[in-house]
Amino acid sequence: MRLQMTENISQAYREEMGRLCHHRMYYLLLMTAGLFLCYAPLDYLFFPDSFGELLYFRFAVLLFCLLLLFLNYQDRRCRYPLFLSYSLYGFSLFTLSLMIVRTGGISLYFFIGFILAVVVFSALMPLTMPQALVSGVVALACYLLAVLQAASPLQAHLSSFINNMFFLVCFVLLAVLQSWFETTSRQESFILRMQEKEGADYLDQQAEALEAEIARRSKEHQQAENRFRRLLDHIIDDVLLVDANGLLLYANPSFYEHVGLTEGDEVNLVDLVAVNEQSQLQKDLLQPVAAGITITGYQTRLTGTDDEKLEVEISGNRMERKGKPVGLQLILRDISLRKRMEEEVRRGLFLRKQTENATIMALARLSEYRDITPGNHLQRIREYSGLLAESLARKPEYQAVLGGSGVSDLAMASVLHDIGKVGIADGILFQTGPLSAEDLALTRQHTVFGGDVIKAMEKSSEVDSGFLGYAKNIAYFHHEKWDGSGYPFGLVGPEIPLEARIVALADAYESMTSSGIYGKQLSHQQAIHVLLQEAGHHFDPDIVDAVVAREQAFAAVRQSLPS
Repeated sequence: MRLQMTENISQAYREEMGRLCHHRMYYLLLMTAGLFLCYAPLDYLFFPDSFGELLYFRFAVLLFCLLLLFLNYQDRRCRYPLFLSYSLYGFSLFTLSLMIVRTGGISLYFFIGFILAVVVFSALMPLTMPQALVSGVVALACYLLAVLQAASPLQAHLSSFINNMFFLVCFVLLAVLQSWFETTSRQESFILRMQEKEGADYLDQQAEALEAEIARRSKEHQQAENRFRRLLDHIIDDVLLVDANGLLLYANPSFYEHVGLTEGDEVNLVDLVAVNEQSQLQKDLLQPVAAGITITGYQTRLTGTDDEKLEVEISGNRMERKGKPVGLQLILRDISLRKRMEEEVRRGLFLRKQTENATIMALARLSEYRDITPGNHLQRIREYSGLLAESLARKPEYQAVLGGSGVSDLAMASVLHDIGKVGIADGILFQTGPLSAEDLALTRQHTVFGGDVIKAMEKSSEVDSGFLGYAKNIAYFHHEKWDGSGYPFGLVGPEIPLEARIVALADAYESMTSSGIYGKQLSHQQAIHVLLQEAGHHFDPDIVDAVVAREQAFAAVRQSLPS
C-alpha cells in the first residue's frame, strides 16, 4: 500500500526540504565556484587571446557565489534556499552562454559546462521531477540561444551541434528520472520516519499507561495484603482439624462459608479437590503431616460455593495431646486474589517487554529505510547472532559475557548494528558508483555515530542495561577485523568485544547469502567456504568454528526468512 501525505506531514516535509536545500546550497556554491575556476587553464590553452575576458566571466561567477553564500548564511529560517539555488543555476547558464557567444564556439568544450550545470544542480538539490524538467529545459534553451548568437555559422558545425544537443537532452532526461526516483524515495522515507515517531510516541504513552496500571494494581495488591494481615489477626483464615485420611473433625465458620457447606456436614478434605489431584494431596500433605512433618505453603484448588475453584495455600502440623495424636491441624489461606494479581503482573511485564522489543525493531528499521537492504534482513541478523551466541555460551571462557540473559540480549541488540547510517547523507548512502576516499571515510563513521547514540542512551538510563552495553559495542566495533585491518579503531583479536565479533560474522554471512545487493549472491556452502578462508584474518576462529557447528541451523534460518 502506497503511503499518503497528510497535511501535517506535508508541512513538516516542506520544512525539512527547506532545511536540506539550505544546507546543500553551501555544497552547490562550492562545487560551482570550483568547476568554473578549474576550467580556466583550458581557456588559456584554447583561447589565449580571449583568456582575460573569459577569466573575468569566471571571476564574476565566483563573486556571485560569494554573494549567495552571504545571503544563504543570513537566511537562517530557510525561507529562500530554492530561490538562491535557481539564481546560481541561472547565472551559471547565462555566463556559459556569454562565453560561447564571445568565443564563437559551437563544437568547443563549453557545452560540457551545461551538462555539468544540469548534473550538479539536480544531484545536489532535492528537486522534484517538474523542477528538474524545467531546469533542464532552461539549460537546453540557453545553449540553443548561445549557439544561434555565436559568430560561427551553425551550418558549419551542424553535426557537432546535434551531437551536443543529443548528449545534453540525455543528461536532462537522466536528471529528471533521478529527481523523480529520489523525490519518491525521500517522501516515503520521511513518511515512514514520521510514522515511526508517532508509533514511538504511542508506545511511550502505552508504556507509561502500563506502568501506571501496574503501580495502581501493585498498590491495590499491597492494600489487599494489609487487609489480609488485619483479618488474620482475627483468625479469618480457614482453620481445620482433620484425621490422617482427611475427614473433617473441626472447621471454623469461614471454611464452611468458602466451600458452601453447612456446619455439621460430613466433609472429607480430599473430596473437595479435583479427582486427579487427590492422590497428590494425600502424598504431599496429609501423609507427611501425619508423620510429624510440618508443611508450609502447599498449594491446591478447592471446590467452593457454586463450584467455584478456590486457590488455597495450606500449612499443617500434627496435633497431639498427652503424647498421642489427635488430628492434623491445617490452616487454609485463600490466595485466589494473589494468583490473579500475579498473573496480571506477569502479563503486564510480558506486554512491556513486547513493547520494548517493538520499539527496538522500529528504531532499527530506521536504518533500513536509510539503506537498501533485502527483506527480513534484521530478522536474519538477529537469528544468526542468537545461534552463534548460544553455541559460544556453552564454552566456559565465554559464559561470563553470555551468561544469564546475555544470549537473548545480544540477539536483540544485533538489529541496531547499522543504526548509525541515519547520520550519513542521502547522496553518499544511495550513491551507485564507487565512493570517493572522503565519502568512504564518512560512510565508515556510521559505526561511531551509532555507538555514540547508544552510549548516550546508556548514560541516560536509570538502570544498568546489559542490552544497551551489547548494542553500543556492536555499533562501534562490528566492522573491526581479527587481524586489525578493520575500522574505526583497528582493534586486534580479543581487543574486539565478543558481541561485535559475533555480529560481524553474522552480518558478513547475511551479506553474502542475501539477495545480492552488495555483490554476487553466494550459496550457503560458498559462504561457509569464504568464512573458513577468513578465519584468523577477518573473523575470530572460535566464531567461525561455531558457525560451522551450527551451519544446518543457519541454512534453516535462510529458508524460513527468505529475502
